[in-house]
Amino acid sequence: MKEWFLSGVIGAFLLSAFHFLYGEGPARYLAMTLFGLLITMDWIAGFRASKIDGSYASEYGINGAFRTTFILLMPAIGNLVDNVAGMPGTAFGFLLAAFGLHIWKSMTANVIRAGWDKWVPGWAMNAVSDEVEHKLARAMKRRQDKDKYLGGKQQ
Repeated sequence: MKEWFLSGVIGAFLLSAFHFLYGEGPARYLAMTLFGLLITMDWIAGFRASKIDGSYASEYGINGAFRTTFILLMPAIGNLVDNVAGMPGTAFGFLLAAFGLHIWKSMTANVIRAGWDKWVPGWAMNAVSDEVEHKLARAMKRRQDKDKYLGGKQQ
């Protein structure tokens, strides 16, 4: 009985927090699920790519966790702005689309860096080519810094 009660309390809290932060309705649930899946896929591909090119660093991953929290809170801010201004989801939709596009570009670039580019359509590769170049340059710099300070030792 206690387990069921505790599960109900936790579920009620999480659902209420979601409704407060992101709003209600099936469209909001689906939009935030897609947003969360994109972030998860970006993390998976980024982790794999950094392991392959040797640029993995736990400090960068910790910073990524803070960045992800920030990105997850932006649509919540849009929803709260919509509620204050009495708008029907305009700010929420704009912020979700803007950050979603950024995450999609990052995820696609990480997929290419991870060597999974045979599953990426040509038009998508062209759309994220600048992001791939930026990520490759940053990975090379992190690898050089790592080699410089750790003497080439892998973590």
